[in-house]
Amino acid sequence: MENSRQRRGSNHNGKMQKGAIYLPPEILCEILSRLPVKYILRCRSVCKEWCRLTLGPQFINLQLSRVNHQLPQLILKSDYKVDLQSLLLLDTEGCNINKIPFKKMLNTSKRLNGLRLMCSCDGLLCIAADYLIQPVIILNPITRESVPLPSPKRRAYLVSHQIGFHLDPSSGKYKVVREYRNMNSLNRDEGSSFEIITLGDSSWRKLSAPPVPIEYSSDAAVYWNGAFHWKIQERNDKSGDNCILGFNISDEKFYTISCHVRFGSSEYDLLVLGGCLSLVEHDVHLMRIWKVTGTKDEGFSLSFHCTYDTCVRWNKYLHYSVICQINADSFLLKVSREDGENGASHWFVQFFPGKALYSYLDIAGLPSRFRGVYFKPSFVSPKAASLCSS
Repeated sequence: MENSRQRRGSNHNGKMQKGAIYLPPEILCEILSRLPVKYILRCRSVCKEWCRLTLGPQFINLQLSRVNHQLPQLILKSDYKVDLQSLLLLDTEGCNINKIPFKKMLNTSKRLNGLRLMCSCDGLLCIAADYLIQPVIILNPITRESVPLPSPKRRAYLVSHQIGFHLDPSSGKYKVVREYRNMNSLNRDEGSSFEIITLGDSSWRKLSAPPVPIEYSSDAAVYWNGAFHWKIQERNDKSGDNCILGFNISDEKFYTISCHVRFGSSEYDLLVLGGCLSLVEHDVHLMRIWKVTGTKDEGFSLSFHCTYDTCVRWNKYLHYSVICQINADSFLLKVSREDGENGASHWFVQFFPGKALYSYLDIAGLPSRFRGVYFKPSFVSPKAASLCSS
């Protein structure tokens, strides 16, 4: 007698075949959602049923919920013109790189070397021009779908362009917020302007921000606790206590975070470490970490956390930025060395402050100059997201 667990399954043509083990769709979703993205893509070629299943919203949401609890990967874009046709998906644990062709996804005639990876959310990338107000593109490099955001009627050349992109938890819609600075006809800096758009809307909206100077940066706005954050330029007057500008994406209101500390000539990174918005100060050989404490209702402030001796005298020719905290004992650093006319060269190291040790990550295929952002591969559709918002 045939085993009761063996029923008629389907082959790659969608026809039923005898002897296959039947699994309910919800069980298949549970199994397939645990696979790495590249194997899920292969599973779509097994049969029509699996393909249809992995394209459904139930599977997409389940896979996204799983990847959100995993260590994020990095997606890189080379600064070399010869490598501009592909994005590089970097697995820092396995130290391997996968190339993702992306030129055809963009649907733009803009030169690729003028576009920069700004940020990512739920497997969607935001790519924009360095020094132009357009284009701004949302794309999923895994599904190869892209959505260009509406272009303003004016044409502006920018001296600073920082973008934040995230899901608004109160509305379930994706929002893009940008800060930019441009020069007027007299070649004078007009200060920061802020705009916001909900994915699917037809135009950007102006935002009224506090009159604080945002630091020039090629980094994206940092998302934490339902808000985007930017570094404020340090000033010498008594009103210069505020060092971080925040913008809540749900109520669309700005706020500032006070530092009550002078960083002087030290460089510092703004990022999320251990679930807390943090400032990492680089003072020659010392790494000082400050963390934001408090609540939205009671107000936020910056508190000193710890100091590490990096045992390296960093300078303008050899410097580093903190990418993330890998675990309680180590950080992932991007080290940059200025090579004069040849520009900068970059590489990754793992820094163990408790032991004052560095471990060089030997990654085959890593370009010598690149920019990168955190990335969690998913199957979220930017087109579907824009239709849901409109």
